[in-house]
Amino acid sequence: MGNTDCTTKAELLFREFAKRHDLRFDPDMEAPIELCWRFPVQPGLSMPITLGLQNLDELNFGVGEFWSYFFPFDEVASEFEGFIDAWTEGDARVAMTGRSSGWLQIRDGAGWKTVYSANGCLSLFSRRPKVFLINEDARTGS
Repeated sequence: MGNTDCTTKAELLFREFAKRHDLRFDPDMEAPIELCWRFPVQPGLSMPITLGLQNLDELNFGVGEFWSYFFPFDEVASEFEGFIDAWTEGDARVAMTGRSSGWLQIRDGAGWKTVYSANGCLSLFSRRPKVFLINEDARTGS
């Protein structure tokens, strides 16, 4: 019942994301996960983000204190790619409800749709966002 190693597929997904948005990255070879790519502040990103792969088939997106887990790889890779593209394009945000708890939200018409909740489902019901993280340097008209 072992996980399939998706390191090669994840590396390709991350590399294509970086190329598509003309972003540079720094692989963190010391991170205790299979892949950890840090994208520093640069044209197109107003704050650093991290993309990761852990447990062989679990994709991660991190910004600020927010960290998400999407798995298994083969079932979520396309959706994950859409989420990170939306982040870069300014069509995603993280609504922080606590120090490390929050919701990843995607623009949905004039509103926002929550697609991931970090650190407990209670945050969906009991907390109001304290701050919103969004890519303020989203490129338009590319």
